Amino acid sequence: MARLRKKACVALFLFTLFIFGTMMGLRTLKPSDGFSDLAPGLKLLPVAAERMDRRSVSSEVVVSPIHVHAITNSKVVYTNSSPEGDIYYDVHIFYYTWFGTPKLDGKYIHWDHVLVPHWDPKIAASYPKGRHTPPEDIGSSFYPELGPYSSRDPDILESHMEQLKAAAAGIV
Repeated sequence: MARLRKKACVALFLFTLFIFGTMMGLRTLKPSDGFSDLAPGLKLLPVAAERMDRRSVSSEVVVSPIHVHAITNSKVVYTNSSPEGDIYYDVHIFYYTWFGTPKLDGKYIHWDHVLVPHWDPKIAASYPKGRHTPPEDIGSSFYPELGPYSSRDPDILESHMEQLKAAAAGIV
């Protein structure tokens, strides 16, 4: 039994040494070594600020959650001014079409979900209960620049698809 344990330890040590050596060898590679297709986004990083141009199609821009209900027909577009028009298949975007607003769907859908309680009942008692109250308080970690939107709104869909195109996402 001791011989088997010793052999297992030696094999594990050699495997760990192999993995460590491989990782150190890979760290020394640079995109100029002919492996640039392994990291397609690297060529965008130095000039990312120059290539991405933020513009608004309409004259109105959503600036805060308070003004969302007052401003209509605004659209934010990010452009990829890359002359090559590269598409990166390592960029995956999941687009969910289950959001709704009273204007198009009759009520807020998925923006007003139930507040998730804490797992410990003692701690959960100190937090509010109920639902989110859009448009100021939405069930999302990040507030959309276009505000709470309906996935059925053609203007919103067009704006989102423009942003996906500008992001050069290969998998949507």
